[in-house]
Amino acid sequence: MTSARAISIDIVKIAGLTVLLFALMSLDYAGAAISTSASQTPVQLLLVALIETSLLSYFVVSSLWTGWKQWAAVFAVLYGMEYALTAMETIYVGSVLTPSMAAGLLVNGAITSAIFSWALVRSSKNKEIGSGPLGDRLRMGTREWAWKIVASAAIYLLLFVLFGVAVYDPIAKSLAPAAFAKEQASVSTAAAFVFPVEFFRAIFFALLAVPAILALPFGWKKTGAVVALLMSMPVSLSLFLSNSMALGLQIGHFFETFGEITIFGLLLVWILQVHSRLPAKQA
Repeated sequence: MTSARAISIDIVKIAGLTVLLFALMSLDYAGAAISTSASQTPVQLLLVALIETSLLSYFVVSSLWTGWKQWAAVFAVLYGMEYALTAMETIYVGSVLTPSMAAGLLVNGAITSAIFSWALVRSSKNKEIGSGPLGDRLRMGTREWAWKIVASAAIYLLLFVLFGVAVYDPIAKSLAPAAFAKEQASVSTAAAFVFPVEFFRAIFFALLAVPAILALPFGWKKTGAVVALLMSMPVSLSLFLSNSMALGLQIGHFFETFGEITIFGLLLVWILQVHSRLPAKQA
């Protein structure tokens, strides 16, 4: 097969998978209707589908896993990062993400992620992971896992505060001052829940990233870069599909979320590889 033909086939696959993801995200399974994202922001939805498809396709092609293990890794990234972790924030942003919206998000996300992950894995050809250094990747005792996950969560909280104050607040105040004031008033009523919720979200972030770390054949630097994007892009892009948030807040939250989670992903992989058997050399 020529290189040009291979590239053409890859483009066709990504285009087809993008259309599939767009179609899946256009349906509100819980409400048996067309989703509000598809009816009100179809262009944004298509762009989100294209970027997520391209990123996840790269992960699947690079991964040495296959079959159900690869499906589970893709599902963990797509459903866990974009849907489950977002739904957790309803505890303190109920005015923007109501409990009923969060429930619908979980149901729709589960169906969308399950079907798309299966289609993506089926459309790709990979070899089973073989013997070698990757078999020893992230082998640690329970105590080491515990302190590394807790330390990572603490670092995420610090990034959450720093990016909130230094990035989100200035952008949101300048682009949507009235909406920003209303949002802050809503959050202040549930301020006691913010840090505990974000701490547990960080723990789930870390645990959901583990399958991707185990599946990738790269050294820790490249693994960190790929995992950081897998963690940050789904969550950040989904902000532009919200119909209950002012555009200025969406832009502010995008730069805040993308920045803090990308850095968190890089640091997470670095922390997990310290004193572990993650390959030191870049593949």
